[in-house]
Amino acid sequence: MLGHPALSGAFAPVFDERDDVDLKVLGAIPVGLNGVFMRNGPNPLFDPDALYSYPFDGTGMIHAITLQQGRARYRNRWVATEEFLSEQRAGRRLYSSTFGEGPYANLANTNIIRHADRYLALYEGGLPYELDSHMATLGQFDYAGALPGVMSAHPKIDPVTGELLSVAYDLTTGVLTYVRVNSSGHVDRVLPFQAPWAAMVHEVALTPEHIVIFLCPFVFDGSRQGVPAMWEPERGTQVALIPRDAQSAEQIRWLDAPPFFHWHTVNAFADGTRIEAVLPWYDAFSFTGPAKRLELHRMTIDTARGSVQDEIIDDTPCEFGRVSDAYVGRHARYGYVGLRMPRTGELRQKGTFEAIARYDLVTGDKVVHRFAPGMTVCEPVFVPDPEGSHEEDGFIVTFVHEAGSRKGRFVILDARQLDREPLATIELPRRVPAGLHGTWIPGG
Repeated sequence: MLGHPALSGAFAPVFDERDDVDLKVLGAIPVGLNGVFMRNGPNPLFDPDALYSYPFDGTGMIHAITLQQGRARYRNRWVATEEFLSEQRAGRRLYSSTFGEGPYANLANTNIIRHADRYLALYEGGLPYELDSHMATLGQFDYAGALPGVMSAHPKIDPVTGELLSVAYDLTTGVLTYVRVNSSGHVDRVLPFQAPWAAMVHEVALTPEHIVIFLCPFVFDGSRQGVPAMWEPERGTQVALIPRDAQSAEQIRWLDAPPFFHWHTVNAFADGTRIEAVLPWYDAFSFTGPAKRLELHRMTIDTARGSVQDEIIDDTPCEFGRVSDAYVGRHARYGYVGLRMPRTGELRQKGTFEAIARYDLVTGDKVVHRFAPGMTVCEPVFVPDPEGSHEEDGFIVTFVHEAGSRKGRFVILDARQLDREPLATIELPRRVPAGLHGTWIPGG
């Protein structure tokens, strides 16, 4: 598979598990910034089959940067799923890629979160895997049998209530399942309900009263020959408003919206009878077609009128939107995204970004940090300044890949002055592959 676009360049896997301390720091790690940043992403142990596809395939590997009193440490560990251990013992690949004929593995490769003092590696095709604080795998975690099969790879944690909220999907039946886990780590709501069609729901939006999902017209049908999903824009998009205390499917409200596709949401909030959600927006989607238009949009839901308005914020392609975790589901003014800004003479790699942007979600203004030639990044994560008092007081952290280099970087940017030089660049002993979602865990 040498040269496969999802296994080369920024995505080329690594095969060693390391623990490196006292890393070289250019600049200075901000005073009081103590904690650990963990990020998950695909990293196959063995050469996969020809249908391997990013971001759907590859066993999860956690990469962690620990910051403590101005010093930095790097560690990485595979998520030791049952399937990973089976392949490790066999010394070869045993499981198919997502679009192969099976058998399939729980890859645990999409996200890493901490909730109710548990570290969970998440994958929307299987149960979470629990890790300890040193990233050792403890095993599958199903909340003492309360979790019905799978959980979303991209739940939301309410910063006020401490609840974890998710919606899982079943591409065979079209059933969606709303799951709520309370702040103590106990499942207190499981509500299955039928969607109008089978579709992926990678991430939800959150308000104090609702879970909001956008069911896009990328429709799965297992009876089809060949590609199992088709873009069917004539269906439009269905918006589901799920009351967070819902007891039955009849309490869920469905609204019509124009057709579009999305993976992620930046944030959402409610103001009276209006819900606003900001998200990276695609005009279409397919597994095999040409590139789609990707923009940043605002969806305004009028719950009194039952209408949905679609408004463009910026037509520069972006993805992996985040806000300060303290403002999830509330009126956040600032959102952060990976931004596509191709450089002359460079062949860009799908799934990577040449810049990070901060959007003022009130005015639409943006501030951009452009990385040097050859450097790409993925998801920007906001880390609050322990000395700060305002929403924007904090830092943006991300792993950086440099084309042709065997070493990696971890960069800390000032979120208030994003376009300036990094406050600190931590040099890593070897490169870290581009990945998916991460989290900052304060402490120390």
